[in-house]
Amino acid sequence: MFVPTLSANAAETGSEPAADIESFEPTVLPKPPFQYYMSKFANAGPNAKKTAKLTLTQKSVKSFPFDQSYEDTAAFAAKEYTVPNSFRSIAGNLPEGTPIEYRGEMLVRAIKGKDRVFLIYGQNFGENRYLVAMDKTMTKTLYAYDFIHYAYSPKYVEADYDYIYQQIQWAYEEDGILYVSNSHRTYAKSSKGMNGYITAIRLADNKLLWRSASLVSNARSFEVVGDVIVSGYGFTAEKDYLYQLDKRTGKTLGKVALKDGPDYIGKQNNDIVVYGYSVVTRFKVK
Repeated sequence: MFVPTLSANAAETGSEPAADIESFEPTVLPKPPFQYYMSKFANAGPNAKKTAKLTLTQKSVKSFPFDQSYEDTAAFAAKEYTVPNSFRSIAGNLPEGTPIEYRGEMLVRAIKGKDRVFLIYGQNFGENRYLVAMDKTMTKTLYAYDFIHYAYSPKYVEADYDYIYQQIQWAYEEDGILYVSNSHRTYAKSSKGMNGYITAIRLADNKLLWRSASLVSNARSFEVVGDVIVSGYGFTAEKDYLYQLDKRTGKTLGKVALKDGPDYIGKQNNDIVVYGYSVVTRFKVK
C-alpha cells in the first residue's frame, strides 16, 4: 500500500527512503484502569530511592494575547514539528519522508523525542488512536501502539458521548519506558471524573507499570525533570493546577494552583513555562 509522505525539511533528515509503516502492525493495548494503579513491575520496591518533590517558585504571570497561540512559541518549536492542517492553511515543517497517513488515519501530532519522533494518527485533530515511534531519519519504525481502549471511560454521561474521546495528548520515552497522557477537552463530569491520566508502559513487553490518578493531565504536553513529571489539569468551572508526579510510581507528589487552565507546558533553561488560556506562568525549578 502506498503511504503518502511529506518532504518539508530535507536538510535535517537527508535522502534516505521513507519507511513503510503500513506493514508495521500496532500493538493493541488492553483497556487500562480508570483509577490510580501501580503494578508489581514498577520500580517502587522497599529499597527504591524516594522521589523528592521539586521546588517550583513562581517567577511571573503575564497576559497571553487571545490572537496568539502556544504553537507560535519557542517552547512549541523545541518540542514538536508543525503538522500540515489545510483547514487552518498551515503547511507544516515535517522532516522529509514523514508518513502523513497510517492505517487510513491522518497525522495529527509529531513530537520530538531524544532520538526518535512520536507520530500520532487519528480520524481528525480531536480523535486520535495510533502512536508510532520512528527514528529521526524517518526510515525505521521502532514500535506502534493502538490506544483505542483508552478512548472512553467505563462510565459517562450519555448525552456527552461525542465530547469524551480521550485522545493521546503527549508521549515521552526514557530508559525503555513510554509515558503517555490521554484526556478529553470537556468537563470532567461528562466522563464521571475519569479523565486526564498519564500512563507508564514498559516497551520490552508492553506491560502497564502504572497509571496516575485522574484529573492530573489534560494539557497538550507535560515535562519531565529528573524523576518528576510536571503535568497540568484544568477546565472551565474546574480548578486549575500544575501537578508533580513520581516518574517511578505515578503517584502525585504535589500541586500548585494556576490562574487559568494549562494548555501547554514547556521548559526554558531552568524554568517551567505554562501556557494557559489567557496567561503565561513561569516557574523556577529547584
